[in-house]
Amino acid sequence: MIGWWIVIAAQTPEERDTGIGRRDAVLANWETSVGGNGWVQRLVDEGKAVQLLSGGYPNRYTAKASDVLPIIESGPPARNDPAVIGDDHVMPANRARDVILHHGKIAACPPDKVLTIEVWDLS
Repeated sequence: MIGWWIVIAAQTPEERDTGIGRRDAVLANWETSVGGNGWVQRLVDEGKAVQLLSGGYPNRYTAKASDVLPIIESGPPARNDPAVIGDDHVMPANRARDVILHHGKIAACPPDKVLTIEVWDLS
């Protein structure tokens, strides 16, 4: 495990699975280190998100925009991760890279919109 690629989309899982409008529905995505998915699990623990798939290819969740968007409006959520050193790579502690936030789409997203959060294992 070297980290996660997180994609947040303004679509239900069923809409995502059709492939129609997938790219246009993305509100944010980024790569993060090993603990960079903890914020999603906290939403599940608080009853604000539901995990639909596990296994990392992807882990899939749903949650209301009003519970997700305030967490990401300034970028990926804070984390406290160790560095990961592998045979052919080094991942710095608390890494987040390739961060894309579509601020206009985020601002226009209704608070009651069901979002799909996909968390892909980067192993």
